[in-house]
This record gives sequence, structure tokens and C-alpha cells, in this order.
Amino acid sequence: MESRKSRIITIFLMIFFGTCMHFVVENVPYEPLAKALGNIFPVNESSWEHMKMIWYPFLVAGIALSIRFKNKKYFGTFVLCALGAMMVQLGAFAFYQSIVGVSNLPTDICIYFISMSICSLIAFAIEKDDFFNRTWVFWLIIAVIITAEIVYLTYYPGSGYVFLEDADFIAEHHH
Repeated sequence: MESRKSRIITIFLMIFFGTCMHFVVENVPYEPLAKALGNIFPVNESSWEHMKMIWYPFLVAGIALSIRFKNKKYFGTFVLCALGAMMVQLGAFAFYQSIVGVSNLPTDICIYFISMSICSLIAFAIEKDDFFNRTWVFWLIIAVIITAEIVYLTYYPGSGYVFLEDADFIAEHHH
């Protein structure tokens, strides 16, 4: 089993790489490559695009831990908790932005760190349940569906609040 130290390192790496994901697409000079990378990395400042910074670090951590410890239960717990972190972050963004009317970078960063940390800790806490080991195929199907949805919505974003960039949100809600 993993130690407390390895759990902290895992959470730190998830947050670090998730944060770094924000800057990838804008720094790739070759446009076809940038477009391809947009399936994984955020392509704009919408709340939805920032969900990639949660989804993919959780997905990679779940896969890596499952392989490292030869136990599929990590995959399911990290998929489930990625969904939780995405909902927490979207809910927190919607709540405070509806009050303030605009996103605030320090607040966004704090929400990201908190949602990633808490949901990662929950993933480690619930991994002891054998339910996730028995249902790994279900979690694999869920992961494939969510990844496909993320890719689809990169190219065909919806028109709701979560798909608006900050400037569009301000223009739409503060005439």
C-alpha cells in the first residue's frame, strides 16, 4: 500500500501538472499540434475547458496507481472523485461569479487547489472499498464516455454559462 508521503506526492503532482496544463496550447507554435493537444489541454478561459485540468490528472493518477499497486480499485475511485471535483469546481465558480460578476484569478486558483486536494483525499479514503475493484469495467466505461464528451465539447461547446469565457460572461450579464 501507499504511504501518507506517497499520497501527498501524488496529490501535489496532480495539482502541479493540472496547473501546467493551462499553458500548453497557447505555447505550441505549430497550429495542427495545438489543435490536437486541445483535446487534453484547455483551449480557452471557459469554466468547462478548465475541467480538463481536473479530469486528466485524476485519470492518469488512477491508471498509474492501479498499475503501480496492481489493483484496479484506484481507477474507479479516481474517476468518481474526478467527477466530484469537477462538480465542486463548477458549482463554486458559478456561485461566486454570479455574485461578483467576473472571475477572480486568486479565487479560481484556491478553488482549484481545494477541489483537487479534497477530492484526491476522498479517492484515497474510499479506495479501501472492494466495490471499486469489482466494478472497474463500469468505471472504465464511464471514463471513456467522459473523455469522449470532453473531446466533443472542445470542438462543439454548448451555449451555457460553463462554456462562456470571462469576457463573454461579463458582456452577457452586465450590459
